[in-house]
This record gives sequence, structure tokens and C-alpha cells, in this order.
Amino acid sequence: MKLDSRQGLIGQGKLLPTKQNLPLQPGTLLQERIRSIPKDITLKIGIDQSFDNNTAQQAIKFLQALPRIEPKQLGSSEVQYIFGRMTQAKYAELQELRKNSIKNLPQVGSLGLFLPSQDEIIPASFGENRETVQEAITRLKPKFKSLLAARIIKQVLGNTNSSRLNVTASMNIANSQTIIAETFAIRGTNKVPVDSNPTVPVSPVKFSELGIPQLTVGTQIDLQIENNESSDLYVSILVIDAEGTMTIIYPNDWSASETAALIKPKQKLVIPQAGRDVFKLTISEPLGIGEALVIASTSPLRTSLRVLQKIAKRSGLENRRSPMNVNDDLLEVTDSLLNDLDAGTRNITSASLSTSADRAITELPDNVRGIDTTKLAAMAIAFEVLRG
Repeated sequence: MKLDSRQGLIGQGKLLPTKQNLPLQPGTLLQERIRSIPKDITLKIGIDQSFDNNTAQQAIKFLQALPRIEPKQLGSSEVQYIFGRMTQAKYAELQELRKNSIKNLPQVGSLGLFLPSQDEIIPASFGENRETVQEAITRLKPKFKSLLAARIIKQVLGNTNSSRLNVTASMNIANSQTIIAETFAIRGTNKVPVDSNPTVPVSPVKFSELGIPQLTVGTQIDLQIENNESSDLYVSILVIDAEGTMTIIYPNDWSASETAALIKPKQKLVIPQAGRDVFKLTISEPLGIGEALVIASTSPLRTSLRVLQKIAKRSGLENRRSPMNVNDDLLEVTDSLLNDLDAGTRNITSASLSTSADRAITELPDNVRGIDTTKLAAMAIAFEVLRG
């Protein structure tokens, strides 16, 4: 079945002919095989309804001038963020709702970004209260870029329960057996009870009302990826913090070949690797919700690795094993990763085109990038950073 459109949980599609021509019965469960992601993904920014008409028109004008940014009137279509002003009413509401998670609320009168619910702000997106709309949007250019890159990565993640690959990722308290959270490419995410006999004494892991593990600043963690397949997997691990800053955690050997991202069959990767990595993964500010994103592919991630090596060389990291902040090159990194996954999806030999579903893979339009769920596992572990 090819999905043509979707509104909420209701989808419209058409059946593709198959070799067996088996009729589908009502109630038949379907599973995603190919995910198509538009090449021109944009960030839709809503315009705060508290703006007067002149201010709203200024905001639309300056946002329209930015590449891949679409300003939208609220209520006209879905938006990812809202560009607005911190009013006295919003300040009081946020102060009450988020008194334990926001260290310093922005000044009343300042401009910045809200989530669509407007009960949360994007950290570090607000400026001084005397800032003009043009000045605020100019200041927010790097923020828009990082938020767009994060949106692209979320499109790659898509429905994390649709992968056929058998791979597991977990976040753990460093130097202990304490698992903070564990995610399976096929079955979703589990909260795991704290081990009663950790190697190093640790405080019990707490969870928010939404089931998100809460970690205090200064907590040291490690990430573990287990390849339960019978073939090699190529892995990338990214962390996006509450401000949208993206850091590449793995691969982190910038002088190595494409095997730097390789995990052999039935092997487990631990980051940082004891005896090899000199860095530690330590929870730090900004406060708020962050995510560790794990992407595992049966195809080598050649293009994205070359891009990362080029960035590492510019940053003076080419001969070091170290995580790397890629904020200045976010879109280049995410686009190269998508291109690798798309190439792996389209690279099917003619001998393997046994069904119309397989043939449809090679017929993906040029304006989209395809992701084959039989070749990709994408997993996310969310965590909330709190003050220590």
C-alpha cells in the first residue's frame, strides 16, 4: 500500500499490485516499509496573536526572508514553534507551571520562541525587552537552523516501532549496572528499575509524570548499543539538548575510515569506551528536555562520515577521539545523513526486485529521500535535565 495523504490518524492510500495478488481484509494490520522525507523540509513558525497588525506584518516579512522558514498565522495550519512576546500574563503562567525547571524566565516584553502549546519556551531564544522584531529574528537565525536540523532528524526517526532490525540502545549511569532507559527498535522504550547492586553507589533514577528520566547536572552516563543482527550495522549517535544544540557522540574517531561507525554482529558498543576514550558523558545545562538519538543502518554512512571528518579537521579534532558539536554545520550534517540513508534505500539490485513493493522503492520521486525500514533502526531516548 502506498500512503497518499494523512490527516491525524486517518490515512488515504492505494494498493500496489503484488506477486500473489492477495486481497486485503478489513482489520488487516499494516507496517511501514518505506518512509519518504521531502528534500525541502521547512520550519513553520506561528505568529503570536498578541502582536498588533504592524508587528505581525514585520515578523512575517523578516521570517519570509530566511531560507526554509515559513511564517504562519496561528490557526491556519500546524506550526512547530511560535514567535512571540513574553507578556506579563505569559510570564505569570510560566512562572507557576515551570517554577522547578526554568532557571531564569525571560524579561517581560522580550521576543523569542514558544512551543505551540505556549506553556513552554525554547531555552536561550529570548533577548532583551528593548529588541526590535528585526533584531530578534536576526539573532534567532542560528536557533532556526538548529531547530530545522532537529526536525529533519525527527523525520528520520518517524515511527520508531516500524523497524525490522534487531538492535537495542540504552542510557546508563556510568560505572554501574543502573539502566536509566532502554529502547528497542521493534518494541519501543522501557523504564528499567534501578539495579539493587550497582558497582558504584548512585541515587535512584527519578521519572517525570510523563515517564521521562530526570537527571541532575553533573550526572555521568554512558550509552550502549547492541547489534543483535547477523550482519554489520553502521551507527550514528546524536544528542540534542533543550536549546537545540546538536552533538555527535558516535562515531568519534575522526581519523578512521567508514568502519569507525561499525558494530559487528552480536556485539555491544559502549560510549565512552573504557581504555580508549578519554572523554566522559556528563549531564550539563541547559535545563529541560534533551534527546539521545540512535540511527543504525545496514548500509555504510560514507557521505555523512566524510562531512563529519571535514568538520573535525576544521575544528582541530581530526586526530582525537571526541564528541563534536556541529551547530555551525547542522544542515550539512543532517542532509548528508539523509542522503546516505536514501542511497541505501534506492540501491537495490535488479535481482532483488521480486515484488511491486520492491520495484516501487526505485520509483521514489526525485524530490523525496526514501528510508527503508528493513535497513534502518532509529531510536530516541528522552531525558530531562534538572538542577543538581
